[in-house]
Amino acid sequence: MGEVVALIRVMPNSILDDTAVDKLKEDIRKRVKEPAKLARIEVKDIAFGLRAVNVTVTVPDAAGGVDPIAEELSKIENVESAEVVDVGRI
Repeated sequence: MGEVVALIRVMPNSILDDTAVDKLKEDIRKRVKEPAKLARIEVKDIAFGLRAVNVTVTVPDAAGGVDPIAEELSKIENVESAEVVDVGRI
């Protein structure tokens, strides 16, 4: 059985300072649960102070995909959206 790696872009609903970004990253860590594994969290500048958080996760093929993880991340406070932007196999 293989694994799938996915990039999920989490967009906050406002401009966040460094403290708020750190809290968002911690909330993301808490929401990614087994069988998914958090591989990386990376903050990317978008424009005019707006930043996105790119979350890379790995999930076993049999786990049901990555959409449930994106849905869970979209429920975090101050998150406008969380969308899967790239999926591949390991």
